[in-house]
Amino acid sequence: MLTCRIYLNWEPNKKYASVKAYIELGWVIHACFSSEVRACVLKVKPLERNERSEKLAKLYIVGAGPGSADYVTPAARKAVQEAQMVIGDQCVLDLFREDIKSQTLILTCKNIDDTLKCASDSVKSGKTVTVISTGDPGFSGLLGSVLRRSLDKNIEVHVISGISSLLACAAKLCLPWDDAVLITFHKGASVERKREFAEAVKAGKTVLLLPDPSAFTPSEISDYLIKAGVDENTRVAVCQNLTQADEKIVETTLKGALKQSFVPTSVMAIKGNLKNN
Repeated sequence: MLTCRIYLNWEPNKKYASVKAYIELGWVIHACFSSEVRACVLKVKPLERNERSEKLAKLYIVGAGPGSADYVTPAARKAVQEAQMVIGDQCVLDLFREDIKSQTLILTCKNIDDTLKCASDSVKSGKTVTVISTGDPGFSGLLGSVLRRSLDKNIEVHVISGISSLLACAAKLCLPWDDAVLITFHKGASVERKREFAEAVKAGKTVLLLPDPSAFTPSEISDYLIKAGVDENTRVAVCQNLTQADEKIVETTLKGALKQSFVPTSVMAIKGNLKNN
């Protein structure tokens, strides 16, 4: 038990003052004083370990941007620098190599469940954990994957946005995206999602999309749209390795994209009113 002396400044017309403070080191102060008392002695009891851990539990999910270190935000770097555990795939960990001061866990498609459970357990034990997502965590990123897993109610989740590759694509092509349709096929290309996609293109909307690199590639997307009745001369752009040294942008038509191959991390842009005259 710790004893301390506290001096209080009283506000006029207030009969009582209540003090309740929580300090990160794990101390709680709670007392009620009469307005006639100018100083008093308090006994301060440390929080139990599990109570302190629950109060301090923080999980940060940060966006790494489209690929270049130049597009990583200062807020993301700070969250990584202050973390006691950092989680992400090897590519994003490399982007933060100079910022990481603690333990790292490499995230893969095969170990995602076990790794995110480890993250949750570490946070509950009192550690600050930062999970790094490609692009922006909220769009085809890790935010959904984390939230779908049962998190302890005492864990504070903080999201730090990043620049999505879709937005980097729009910027490279000088495309306004106020009314654009944003689509990801990273979670699969269902019949319904494909149909909604085709209808948006037919309606002349700007569409920015993330192809499925294994099941719905840019060439397969072009083939699907043509068979769905979209003009084969509709202009498309496929952006590869955006913001990186080997960035490549291919501007062609749906017909022209049919026989081309593109890197798995491609981003595709289609604007229905961009046609050859």
